Amino acid sequence: VVGGLLTPISPYWAETKLRGHSYQGITATGAIPREPLPPLFSKQSLKESWKIPIRIFTMQWSSKDGTIAADTSEYPFGTRMYIPDWGWGVVEDRGGAIRGVARVDLFHRKHDKALQWGRRKVVVKVQRR
Repeated sequence: VVGGLLTPISPYWAETKLRGHSYQGITATGAIPREPLPPLFSKQSLKESWKIPIRIFTMQWSSKDGTIAADTSEYPFGTRMYIPDWGWGVVEDRGGAIRGVARVDLFHRKHDKALQWGRRKVVVKVQRR
């Protein structure tokens, strides 16, 4: 595991004319973008403990990585990262404004949630394939 300082920016579409609209589409790797889903009984899932009965009832027991867009010359597709307060994600997309090691883009299903996240400088864990 290699640590690095990154500046994740939140929404895929906040800086365009599509601001406020829901994101429809697939990533550059052909995947459907998703938010991370932490392990069922983890510190992160306990922050939203009301979701635990729903996950048990719908059999969502395992964790899932979220979608990250990054500069693929620095972080190739498949690179796994842990972003504090967001969770584990995998680089599955790229963007024209995402350049260098100090910028990634995190997928948020809801635009309000992306705006709430904002721009942050955080230290992340990087697992290269």
